[in-house]
Amino acid sequence: LLRPGEAVPDVVFVDQDGRRRPFASYRGSTVVLTFIYTRCPMPTFCPLMDRHFVDIQAELDTEPTLGGVRLASVSFDPTTDTPDVLKAHAARLGADPKRWSFLTGDRDAVDQFASRFGVSIVREMNDQRDITHTLRTAIVDGDGHLFKVYVGNSWTPDQVIADLKQLG
Repeated sequence: LLRPGEAVPDVVFVDQDGRRRPFASYRGSTVVLTFIYTRCPMPTFCPLMDRHFVDIQAELDTEPTLGGVRLASVSFDPTTDTPDVLKAHAARLGADPKRWSFLTGDRDAVDQFASRFGVSIVREMNDQRDITHTLRTAIVDGDGHLFKVYVGNSWTPDQVIADLKQLG
């Protein structure tokens, strides 16, 4: 489990445009990172993370001091969440591709990356697309170190914005 101040591992993802995207490519930018899957049926889980990120994106657009902040939603369902599915999901949310990326990749690599933040993922044996998971959202600083992890779904976009301002 990563602790604040520790380096976030570099995993190679695939973004919504089908391009390889190493996590290290975010160096130099603060990143707000969350873990989702697009078919999540629980309105207070992944869909809430999406709505929170929509709100954060809108706030970032009005805060000149936070212009370098990037958002990343990592899907742990690569079987369903292909780049085309992620791109359509991003469009439905109004995600600005210059600010907000949707990432997926090798299932085991994504699971291992997510577990470092405290995400627990369990797939049904008979249907790997039936996923039970916990929620974690994190801020990673521009040097690639963990700044903060939010557990569950009780955090607010305003809280993240305040923490981003504190990070400077």
